[in-house]
Amino acid sequence: MSETAAPLLEVRNLKTYFRSEEGLSRAVDGVDLALPRGRTLCLVGESGCGKSVTALTIMGLVPQPPGQIAAGAILFEGRNLLGFDRDQMNALRGDRIAMIFQEPMTSLNPAFTIGDQITEVILRHRKVGPAEARTRAIEMLRRVRIPAPEQRIDEYPHKLSGGMRQRAMIAMALALDPQLLIADEPTTALDVTIQAQILELLRELRAEFGMSLLLITHDLGVVAEVADEVAVMYAGRVVERADVATLFRRPGHPYTIGLMASIPKLTVDQDELPVVEGTVPNPTMQPEGCRFHPRCPFAIDACRATDPALTAIAPGHEVACLRAPLEQHVL
Repeated sequence: MSETAAPLLEVRNLKTYFRSEEGLSRAVDGVDLALPRGRTLCLVGESGCGKSVTALTIMGLVPQPPGQIAAGAILFEGRNLLGFDRDQMNALRGDRIAMIFQEPMTSLNPAFTIGDQITEVILRHRKVGPAEARTRAIEMLRRVRIPAPEQRIDEYPHKLSGGMRQRAMIAMALALDPQLLIADEPTTALDVTIQAQILELLRELRAEFGMSLLLITHDLGVVAEVADEVAVMYAGRVVERADVATLFRRPGHPYTIGLMASIPKLTVDQDELPVVEGTVPNPTMQPEGCRFHPRCPFAIDACRATDPALTAIAPGHEVACLRAPLEQHVL
């Protein structure tokens, strides 16, 4: 891909708000993302920072009301998805764009077999018969390494382990060779061994299908394992963007630095892990100035008054911090 080629997915100044009794919740409040073809972008941050709402907005799955797309654009293959009607989004989802949700047991319908649910996707988007759809479903189960797929296809979700259910979700998502796969915390409910297998499977399938992957996670170990590029979210905004090597070698935002410091280090005696003090602010009551300043050990008076924009501190490395780059940092 040339340096000037347009990204497969581009999110510009996206704002997704929710109205509640507490007030207006700015869950996503000016997010910018770009995902090139064939690459993996990890969207990382604490629970409540807006990662999943960003993904649901891209997929057109935010209920309106109470949700509201207040501003922005979502360009997929050059077309703004926010201008699509329901029929256009239904035609796109599952075909050109697919999503794996966090908990496969609640994402899969317990009343239907695995095969029923995969073939439904194929029959909805392709002009094929039931027999051809079933053959395609069996092949997809085989490609995600579910043993004896000819038998497993007729089983119900409760008969499969957590790892097998997640593999079935991946098979369903990839049944139509999508250009973009969004995976929302795909390994959270799995044990460590199965997590590693699922991540390796996603890496291999991304290369095999030539698709782009938007991976949402709070786990920096997952980021290090699979990401090409990383966007760190905090309180509804992206506060740092960089390639994965740069982010781990030289994090530029105090929040990212805090996340890195909290990773356990096996070679160092630690009585207790460093933590990022405090909590993510209530999205209905965001602090003035920089949203991270109440928790930031590097905050100065200007941070309480000025809301910093993403600014390049090096080629391909952007940080939303008045004090970036922080050359010396110890948390």
